[in-house]
Amino acid sequence: MITHIGMLTLVESATDADRQAIADGLTGLVGQIDGLQRVEVGIDLGLNQGNGDVLFRLEFVSEDAWRAYAAHPAHKAVIAERIAPVLAAKAFVQVGEFQEAQS
Repeated sequence: MITHIGMLTLVESATDADRQAIADGLTGLVGQIDGLQRVEVGIDLGLNQGNGDVLFRLEFVSEDAWRAYAAHPAHKAVIAERIAPVLAAKAFVQVGEFQEAQS
């Protein structure tokens, strides 16, 4: 399994509707892209200045599925129509597994 995590920082003029459109676009990819199993999206609560605006976590069955997602027309449409017009900065990481604290 590959987990793809991203954080988007939007331009100051971005609205709550812009943030929600990004969240809806990303969650709408489930069922459109083979190997994309799960999408979680969180919108920052605005509690601290300087935070990113949208955080997402996508889970793929394999590295090949993640690579296919990157080139998929539905993913590219979300970027072009919903993200790019309001994007100021982005950061991504892909991980195979997480370390977990034990109590």
